[in-house]
Amino acid sequence: MHEIQSLFHAPKRSYLIIIVALLALVLVEALSAPVWVELLAVLLGGLPVFVASVRSAIRRRISIETFNLFAICAALLMSEYTSALFIVMMLACADILEAYTEARAHRAIEELIKLKPQKATVDTGGGMLRECVVGEVLLDDIVLIRQGEQVPVDGIVISGEASCNESSVTGESVPVEKREGDKVMSGTLNENGMMRVRATAVGKDSTIERMASLIEEAAKNKSQVERVADKFAGIFLPVVALLGIGTYLVTKNVSMVTALFLVACADDMAVAIPLAMTAALGQAAKRGVIVKGGSRLYSAADITTVLLDKTGTLTYGKLDVEKIEVLDGFNEQTLLQLAGSAEKFSAQPMGRAIFARALQDFTIIADPVDFKEIKGGGVSALCDGRKVLLGTKVFLEENGVELLLPNPRLGQGRWQEATLVHIAIDGAQAGSFRMADSARPEAAESIGAMLRVGVRRIVMLTGDTEAVAGKIASQLGIEEYRAHVKPEEKLREVERLMLSGKKEKLAVVGDGINDAPALARADVGVAMGGGMAVSLEAADIIILTDNLMRLPEIILLGRRTKSVIRGDVVIWVVSNLLGFALVFAGVMGPAAAAFYNFATDFFPLFNSARLFRRN
Repeated sequence: MHEIQSLFHAPKRSYLIIIVALLALVLVEALSAPVWVELLAVLLGGLPVFVASVRSAIRRRISIETFNLFAICAALLMSEYTSALFIVMMLACADILEAYTEARAHRAIEELIKLKPQKATVDTGGGMLRECVVGEVLLDDIVLIRQGEQVPVDGIVISGEASCNESSVTGESVPVEKREGDKVMSGTLNENGMMRVRATAVGKDSTIERMASLIEEAAKNKSQVERVADKFAGIFLPVVALLGIGTYLVTKNVSMVTALFLVACADDMAVAIPLAMTAALGQAAKRGVIVKGGSRLYSAADITTVLLDKTGTLTYGKLDVEKIEVLDGFNEQTLLQLAGSAEKFSAQPMGRAIFARALQDFTIIADPVDFKEIKGGGVSALCDGRKVLLGTKVFLEENGVELLLPNPRLGQGRWQEATLVHIAIDGAQAGSFRMADSARPEAAESIGAMLRVGVRRIVMLTGDTEAVAGKIASQLGIEEYRAHVKPEEKLREVERLMLSGKKEKLAVVGDGINDAPALARADVGVAMGGGMAVSLEAADIIILTDNLMRLPEIILLGRRTKSVIRGDVVIWVVSNLLGFALVFAGVMGPAAAAFYNFATDFFPLFNSARLFRRN
């Protein structure tokens, strides 16, 4: 029973229709079978078109299927059974091609799932290793990844070094060096070296699983752009109907009217536009960008204003030691070694950054004694027999340390640009660590690229001080920015920008939970792939590589896709006008018109297929 039912689903149904239609043609044309054989084949083959047309009528709209049913009925009413059979075969071929494009999308998902490793090696501590299936790995587990193994989870390198091939996710074939503190993505390959990784995302939350689910969602999301052909049909069908009626009233030539309707059959557009979208979304996925449907890509082509969240988008979103200020009586190496020891077990971002900086100069850092950490304050510990305090100004003062900042050698203005961690040794202030969130290396280049592709306005939002915001904006070439922006104010800023330029198309780029409302409200919401799940859900476009250069690339891809779709419509109109001219000139009758329609079907398809070629 299941085998019988499967025959009535495309593409098997379409193959069956073509076989039946060809058999009917042979029986009638070669073996002189009665014409009702062709009629029966047309009725059976046209049934899917009839069902689709009824569904469109229930929704009160004229679709491509309505147009095609109109052409079939016109041929049947004028006893042009062979021509009607040609239309049925063309529509079946179109269904097969559409099924092929959908199968390509499903194969892409299957290929992604194949990239997911089945096993992982978990470091359980004490030198013990445990082999397990990937599904058993939990958050914060330590996973050992050897040379030649695929990365089973998203995580952060806590020790070791490796060279990872990330082409499966980012499309970039050049291996990326990974060391302590760097992020790794599931599905990538460790080509050289060994590393221990703390899992930060497992199972369905990992990059490779997320890519598969997002591609599947994009494939299911019927694009509004794919309905361009339906909208055009809604206009074109009445025009053709009036043309046919007018032609009959003037010429009384039923054959000519039939030929006009056969030329106007629009089965090619039913496939060409979805084919263009499938190709474009595939190209984006190869570059590590998931676009949730063709309408989102179409909107991206018109982006004129970009609002960027600073942290995690233009910058790494983590503090690094930018400068170490040492007071008289101390030296930088001693300061760094003692600070690294005191912060060795710290769970705070700034503490981890100071420890990572110390590791750059010292291979071995001693464990602290009597380690204590005060959340929002700092740490205290005995390091090499000396009492070390690191933290905020208030924390040190509460512990009896008198601070002598700002340091006159550094200057008041420069201190305001950074977050400071003060250090005291044996009760005396020894210096300060200047912490700063560094800009991503590609950020300035991506800003320039956006301006070159026609983005007219770029605005940076940040909760940082005016000094910090101005510094980052100046580094990246951003002329307009907003400082001291609270999370709840981001949505108001988006609405203000949208109201100030009604003809502008606004894109918002972010990665955090507090970015989700702004991403959802914008014309185009763009989430960085390393962001929170809620922001990925709200976004229209997801850049899995965290590389902002992908945004101008997607804008250009959207424009190219838009151009190809417009080209499809132009080809459709021109081929129809030429066909009408040939019919009016008496060159083509119904049979020739049906063949003409079949031959010209391939032009928009070839045009759409150009998007499969990567530029």
